[in-house]
Amino acid sequence: MPYAVRNKNGQVIVLLREATNDNTEFLNSDHKDVIAFMDEEKHGAEQALAESDKDLSRVIEDLVQLLVDKNNIMFTELPPAVQFKLLNREKLRNSLKTTNNSFLQDDDILI
Repeated sequence: MPYAVRNKNGQVIVLLREATNDNTEFLNSDHKDVIAFMDEEKHGAEQALAESDKDLSRVIEDLVQLLVDKNNIMFTELPPAVQFKLLNREKLRNSLKTTNNSFLQDDDILI
C-alpha cells in the first residue's frame, strides 16, 4: 500500500512504502492517481529505452564495420536480412552527408 506525495497541482509525484511526514497520503494500490503515476513512470522508462535503442543500433553498426575492416568476419557471413539492413542504413546515412543544404553560397566568406 503506497503513500503518495503530491505537488502543488495535486498530482502524485512520489510513491513511498512508508509515511515520512505530513505531506504523505495513504492511497490504495488501485487508486486512480497511483495507477496514473505508475503508467507515467512506465511510459518514461519505455521512452528512455527507445532512445537507448537508437544509440545502440549505431554502436552495433560501427562494431560490425570494425569487425569487417579487421577481417574478423566477412560481411557476406552475416544473414542476408542483416546485410540488407546495414547496407540500407549506410546508404541513408551517405545520402544525408552528400545533401548540400547550406545557406551559404560558394563565394561567401565566414569571418
